[in-house]
Amino acid sequence: MLDIKHPAQLNLFRGLAFRLKDEGWEVIVCYLDRGKLPAIIKREYKGIKLIPVGSSRGTKWSILWNGNIKRTAEFLKLIMKYRFSICIAASSAPLALACRLSSTPIIQFYDDPERKRINQINAFLSNRIFFPPLVSESKKIGVFNCLKEWSYLSPVYFNPSIEALNEYNVNAYDYIFVREVSNKSFNYMDQEDAIVCSFSSEINNKIPVLLSLEDKSIRDEFPDHWIILEEPIKDIHSLIYYSRLMVSSGDSMAREGAMLGVPSIYCGIREMKANQLLKQRGMLYHLAGHNAINKINELVEKEFNSLEQRNIRNLLLEQWDDMQGFMYKNINDYNKK
Repeated sequence: MLDIKHPAQLNLFRGLAFRLKDEGWEVIVCYLDRGKLPAIIKREYKGIKLIPVGSSRGTKWSILWNGNIKRTAEFLKLIMKYRFSICIAASSAPLALACRLSSTPIIQFYDDPERKRINQINAFLSNRIFFPPLVSESKKIGVFNCLKEWSYLSPVYFNPSIEALNEYNVNAYDYIFVREVSNKSFNYMDQEDAIVCSFSSEINNKIPVLLSLEDKSIRDEFPDHWIILEEPIKDIHSLIYYSRLMVSSGDSMAREGAMLGVPSIYCGIREMKANQLLKQRGMLYHLAGHNAINKINELVEKEFNSLEQRNIRNLLLEQWDDMQGFMYKNINDYNKK
């Protein structure tokens, strides 16, 4: 059983889920009823049994009660019903607790070592939890040599389609891709809302902008010429790949842009070690809030180097682990135990 709480995890486990299914595993995917996640997962996981478990409406009470306490109880019922051989997650304490209470093996793959308290809980409750090379290995903690987004963005698994641009009437490397997250999720509760929106009028208005907007209630506050994408977005990573610049108030999509070889700016507040792996390679800039505007306009003026983009991705392919293969191997290793 796989547990998915937000779209980044959906992408992390998608290839793995179908690989296991093709090899004869009975794969069940549980997901949190949150935002657009149900619609996206139903589209991306066709042919796999999907079960909604718990919900989140953005409030602290909803996150605590529906997203954690009730979710743990629902996981226990499912484990008793299906008798899973192994459970897989990315920082899911409710599932880890249910597995611990039922003596069900669980391994987790996560990329945020800064969240020390929840990581300690997950490490205690799980058979093992894996991180990028930002932590020390131990009996309960393992390391994968890449970032989790590489499981679906590696050239082995992702080939961009330029046809994805046709729907929006934009040309390759001649537009900006922007992601604006809502501060109603747990990760961004302490972050100013609508960060990109606050300086959107200062961005060079001579270049088209594709906007992935989590909170559609503020759509009218952005410049009129910005194109607001409707979720679920078809082939979103091709749209990012062929952009001249990626700007995001959320950390996950900023990393995705960098791994796709696109100059990427993260303008949110979270200081993450995972981002450092890309910043030190010159692939990702962290410029919070209005500090990002000068760099955005500077990069917009530069001609895009598609050869450098391919070189960056090929270098990562040489140096990093195959994340999907890494997860697959560890699942089989623990299943044999």
